[in-house]
Amino acid sequence: MVYVRKKFVATILLGLLFFGFFVRAGVQSGVIIRLQNSTGAHVFVKALYPDGFKSLGVYTVGENGRILVKLDKLEKAWNTEYRKHGKMSSPFLVITIVKNGKIAIKGISLGWGREKVVITPKFKPLKTLNEKASMKSPMAGYYEWLDDSKEKNITAVVAQVNSNDANSWGDLLYYYAAASKIGFGMYVFANSEWSQIGHHYIYDISGGKAKQVHFDGVQDAYIWMTFTYRYERWGIHIDGQTFYEEYVYIKSFDPNSLDGGNYKPSYVKPIPIDSWDAGALEYSSSYRDPYYTYTISGSSYSSSGLDALGFIGYLEAIGKITETAAQAATLAGLFIDVNYEEISNQAYLINLVTYGESGTWHVIKKGKATANVNNMNTIPIFAFQILNR
Repeated sequence: MVYVRKKFVATILLGLLFFGFFVRAGVQSGVIIRLQNSTGAHVFVKALYPDGFKSLGVYTVGENGRILVKLDKLEKAWNTEYRKHGKMSSPFLVITIVKNGKIAIKGISLGWGREKVVITPKFKPLKTLNEKASMKSPMAGYYEWLDDSKEKNITAVVAQVNSNDANSWGDLLYYYAAASKIGFGMYVFANSEWSQIGHHYIYDISGGKAKQVHFDGVQDAYIWMTFTYRYERWGIHIDGQTFYEEYVYIKSFDPNSLDGGNYKPSYVKPIPIDSWDAGALEYSSSYRDPYYTYTISGSSYSSSGLDALGFIGYLEAIGKITETAAQAATLAGLFIDVNYEEISNQAYLINLVTYGESGTWHVIKKGKATANVNNMNTIPIFAFQILNR
């Protein structure tokens, strides 16, 4: 079958990955960030470590607009995570830029080694927010701190089929290939609004996991996986003015948790379906041959979405997230967008194959998710609806 890996291929792949991470141990990782129109601005830099964000420092932008951020400690932390737990990440930084009472927040995903990045901040007037914050005693200067955090393992649907067609049957397959990158959207609530500021890419070498669910007639198919969701609230102080950033993101995932069935258990969060496309009319000429196939495989790129409001509701129930942020997330229909980037050409990411009785017509619709967050548009998700015509 297409999702079965040869053991020696996996061994060679993992060996190359391991060698690639440590062969450049003598090269110092870092990034030169050039900030346009930001002379005199104060820049707060955070990096995503295996256990969450950590501050890398506070910088003042000079005339040349450049700051140098060293990433050698960050790389060492992720190499340790790789050795101990088989998980690795591309460097992800959050840059908060404050100038003349205005703010801009930007997430950047990098490669290991020496990088150069140019950022043109989109400044907005800064609003202070002191709601439910355990703020430190104000002091002169510029600094930031982790004010609160919480994480939770949550199982969520990654792909599904809803069939209302008695004349159709088929199989839904979801496969995670070893060391395939998955990029999760990073969301921050600051200045009274939610924003998606970039994607952080992580992968797990314990891949080669697959789940296939068969459906027959008027029957659904669900596949789910467990993710570690994380919330962080950061305080930033600038000479008497304090504001807060609240982050919601997926920190990691467990390929070994892949499971599925024809019913969704109550503890599994639904995939965020907001609408369906117009649908495609398909004809089944023979019950022996599929009348519809949807496949993403090899080096294909695709995107989808995962539930976020279940985690937001949990945070609200235990008093972690601010009420303002929770309400804004609900109104926006917040979800976590996901980018998939396969580095293997030997495995499917997702595969839907449908059959029908000979001489019958069917309608296949694809699901879409929409969130009212900055300029984020409606994105397709791995959800399908089958109707009898």
